[in-house]
Amino acid sequence: MKQLLFALALALGTQATALQVTTTNNVNLRGGPSTSARVLTVIPRGTSLNVGSCTTWCPVTYGGQKGFVSRSVLTFKAPVTPAPVPVPSNGTYTNVDGQQIQRPVFFDSVPSGASARCRDGSYSFSAHRRGTCSHHGGVATWY
Repeated sequence: MKQLLFALALALGTQATALQVTTTNNVNLRGGPSTSARVLTVIPRGTSLNVGSCTTWCPVTYGGQKGFVSRSVLTFKAPVTPAPVPVPSNGTYTNVDGQQIQRPVFFDSVPSGASARCRDGSYSFSAHRRGTCSHHGGVATWY
């Protein structure tokens, strides 16, 4: 049973971290997460890529080559089909004021009551700025 739960958690975690991005300019695919790492190839502007979890540098595969791209030259998009994310009970959480708040969700357009769009494309309903989108790559846009 434990092995089955671990395999399920691993599968869900892998699906949830895959994000679709687009290059904002011609960008260097580097052999390591540094501007001093060797340039493997140049990825053209507007290229769609899938990335895993990343901070300053994102691991990507382009043209069969694995390398790293600076996060600053990528635009994050919402996945076409959002990966299932396990959420407790009714999809809400209790904020610091004791209020029940809707957890971040993916929509095609800004849903009613959204306070921010996260960098992974989900919409947050947070009542406070502190911590908003903290597990979703940070805030892309405030509403």
